[in-house]
Amino acid sequence: MPGGADFYLLKSVIHDWDDARSVQILKRCREALSGHAKLLVLEWPVPERVGPQDVGIVGTDLNMLVMVGGIERTLAEYRSLASAAGLRVTRVIPTPVGMHAIEAVRAS
Repeated sequence: MPGGADFYLLKSVIHDWDDARSVQILKRCREALSGHAKLLVLEWPVPERVGPQDVGIVGTDLNMLVMVGGIERTLAEYRSLASAAGLRVTRVIPTPVGMHAIEAVRAS
């Protein structure tokens, strides 16, 4: 990943991969981040607790697992992946359509 940019964007990328590969992708992003640069990860987080109204989410999660080995994650799980990659989540911005923009910077 080329360095020197002020801003990097990953949209619907991390959910395609298992935890180990997701951390690897995020580590590559961290390596490219300069001191002031930010990473924005756009994903569709799942609720911490899935109820009967969330049957579509369960189907999407199963589809991700079977088709590409990915996983749908909660915001806490995205934070954990970021931390494991040496990133610090600075804010989470929900969008009107349900996606969330997870903003991160280098942790150190």
